[in-house]
Amino acid sequence: MIYQHILMTNVPRAIRFPFPVHSLGYIQDSVLQKAGNRYRDKLEFCIRLRSDEEVSLDTFDGVEQGLPFPHAVVKAPDVEHCYEVRKPRDAFYFIYRGDTVPLLEKCGIAPEPFLWSITLTSPIRNLIAELRGLFPHSQEPEAAEQIDLLCFALLEQIIRFRNDRNAEENFYEKKIRSAASWLQLHYREPCPLETAARRHGLSKRTFFRHWKRYFKETPHQWILTLRLKEAKRLLRDTDRSVFQIAEDLNIRDPAYLVRLFRKRFGITPHQYRKKM
Repeated sequence: MIYQHILMTNVPRAIRFPFPVHSLGYIQDSVLQKAGNRYRDKLEFCIRLRSDEEVSLDTFDGVEQGLPFPHAVVKAPDVEHCYEVRKPRDAFYFIYRGDTVPLLEKCGIAPEPFLWSITLTSPIRNLIAELRGLFPHSQEPEAAEQIDLLCFALLEQIIRFRNDRNAEENFYEKKIRSAASWLQLHYREPCPLETAARRHGLSKRTFFRHWKRYFKETPHQWILTLRLKEAKRLLRDTDRSVFQIAEDLNIRDPAYLVRLFRKRFGITPHQYRKKM
């Protein structure tokens, strides 16, 4: 195995580029292993160049994903990432400090999704070759500035594949609508939104951000609507008490259900039942 890791934290820079590289490296014929990590203050972009494996197996916060090679993977702060190397692979990676994430997001480069397919185009191959050519000179004057700029150019190249707007739109719409279908069956459960996001491979933040593209109500309002509609059905078609209905809908306080019901429909549950 060839493993080259270059640390750039103590290298002086004459130009204050907003995205200084923390470290970068190259791995050839990596060892077989099961690994897991959770970065606290780092953000890694890794390009998996080749492997004899058909697909990689990665798990992000408990959600398993797989892709054929080549592809890119993000190891983001506070995200548990586990993976298994079953056959040797080659990879190139570069790492930023964790506080770079908000700056990248302002540039339209969000950490998620964490895994996506790429094509090893000539620009990508040339940038990797140029960066590897700088490894023996990494501590020399002006090398750090070149590495910072080349890594950002490489990032821009691989993000192009993830930012295919039609593919991204289809990807998220399918996941959100699938999550909505799941919620219609499980809205009575505790914390259904968190569970729906996790089951469909989305962080809570990403789930909420994309939900609003396809639904007028927020996820919380949507769940509330489902619960209140079910409350009306139970009031109309059964003799269950408000206390029992609140319990059925996972609403701990029956008085809170009464307030929600009156705010939404203009009458109390008791008045609605009497009217019906």
